[in-house]
Amino acid sequence: MIIRGLKTAGALAGLVMATALVALPASAGSTSPEGTWRIYHPVTSEPFMILKIEENNGEIEGHIVKLADGPEDAICWSCIGDQKNKPLAGMKILEGGKFDGKGWNGVLMRPATGMVAPAYFEVEPDGNAIHMAAGRGPLRVDQRWERIE
Repeated sequence: MIIRGLKTAGALAGLVMATALVALPASAGSTSPEGTWRIYHPVTSEPFMILKIEENNGEIEGHIVKLADGPEDAICWSCIGDQKNKPLAGMKILEGGKFDGKGWNGVLMRPATGMVAPAYFEVEPDGNAIHMAAGRGPLRVDQRWERIE
């Protein structure tokens, strides 16, 4: 009777452990990109801007909170269309991001060039950083963004 009880307890403990291991990757992979992020310049690696990402109806979008260095009233002189010569603070530079099961596919506008490029965002398992890749070929930019909120 005691041996049978130990086998049952061991089987139950094994089931609980297996359930926890199966649930862990799902929760780690679904880390939301919502929050405030510090972006570093792709060439100099210096802090560049602060971006706030929000999720609305299953899509993410991001707005510049402020530049890390430079005037608070900086404008996007290289932007095209409605964004040309508008303040960078508050400008939407990320939109249409949809979750693909692992990361987020969206469109990123680069304020330095005014160019719009497809982008992919993947939140690191600990939720404290995003790996972002935008563009293709020689114009591709890879960055690691750090969560600050």
